[in-house]
Amino acid sequence: MTKETKVTFNNKSLLVVVPVTVKVKGVIQKYDFAVDTGASITLIDSDIIKKMGYTEARSIGTTHTVTASRTETVHEYSLDNFMALGLIRRNFKVISRSLPLGLGIDGLLGLNFFKHKELNIDFKIGEIRIG
Repeated sequence: MTKETKVTFNNKSLLVVVPVTVKVKGVIQKYDFAVDTGASITLIDSDIIKKMGYTEARSIGTTHTVTASRTETVHEYSLDNFMALGLIRRNFKVISRSLPLGLGIDGLLGLNFFKHKELNIDFKIGEIRIG
């Protein structure tokens, strides 16, 4: 039987924002990510990935991504330890590009994070259950 984790979020906000922790070179860094079930892969703002110490030279490659207005080429990275909603992902693949200013988030938690898990978002009470 799989253990279920429950995390609350502000259900009055326009975004479902959850805390994310990334461990880079032994240093734990905390961020706020929006859960985005329309994103196939997790995205980190380009300024944040640079603050983590990643450069384009450290990327594992590039890929094409489709935004609401265009297709663009983005860099891919592999993060050693990426943690959210009670789950830890190792060697976790993310992409990076600039997010619009004023969103108040550091990235988008995409579907690749939830692979092989059951995800329930209860907007009425502001709770995410993952198992």
